[in-house]
Amino acid sequence: MSTALAPAPSRLTAVARVHAQNWQIAFLWPIGILAVIAGITWTVLALVPRGSAEVNTGGASFVFFFGLVLFAQSVNQFFPFVSGLGVTRWEFFRATAAVVGVHALLFGTLMSALSLVERATDGFGVGMRLFSLTAPVAGSAVTEFAFFVTLIALANTIGVLAGAIYLRWRAVGLWATGLLLTLLLGVVVVVFTWRSWWVPVGSAIADAPRPVTMILLPLALTAPAAPGVWAVLRRTTV
Repeated sequence: MSTALAPAPSRLTAVARVHAQNWQIAFLWPIGILAVIAGITWTVLALVPRGSAEVNTGGASFVFFFGLVLFAQSVNQFFPFVSGLGVTRWEFFRATAAVVGVHALLFGTLMSALSLVERATDGFGVGMRLFSLTAPVAGSAVTEFAFFVTLIALANTIGVLAGAIYLRWRAVGLWATGLLLTLLLGVVVVVFTWRSWWVPVGSAIADAPRPVTMILLPLALTAPAAPGVWAVLRRTTV
């Protein structure tokens, strides 16, 4: 007697719930690390005379790298498991994409909220700038929020892609990808230097509207990464 498969929407929800099993690692740990970084930075600034030191460690940027590593591990951990339960590659891809988006939205909201509080309290009373972007860079609170969300989504998607590459080709695939990216970067550097494009390109980026460089650019980088994930996953065996 065969057992009927659950409807696709419930299967996608089930896969998303599998990802959610890591909620403590995915949310509590990065928030705790952020709190420690902020606490240390605040203490240092509180102990020195106001204005005698400017501390901007950039420690909050670890959120982006955390998401990359988190989703690389999640793909390696959960894809073989759910595949054994009959979940298709397409269902896993769609559910993972949804979790990537939710994670980016939640942490983008958190970073934006901390940025607003930081500015409203003059750096938590000690002139600290850990979460907020400078006004000329951000342009507006809405742009800053969208920037956080899209950049975190990009990092998460790269993590999923790295996890898929490892599942498909193991360490050789990761090393080969790293080598290819290094070669591509080298070609860009050589061509830009040869053609003297650094100044005009830099000026074009600086003069472009903030939404273009802070929102559309991360989205443009995410666009090819997402199909790349599917291209690798659809041929991955467990």
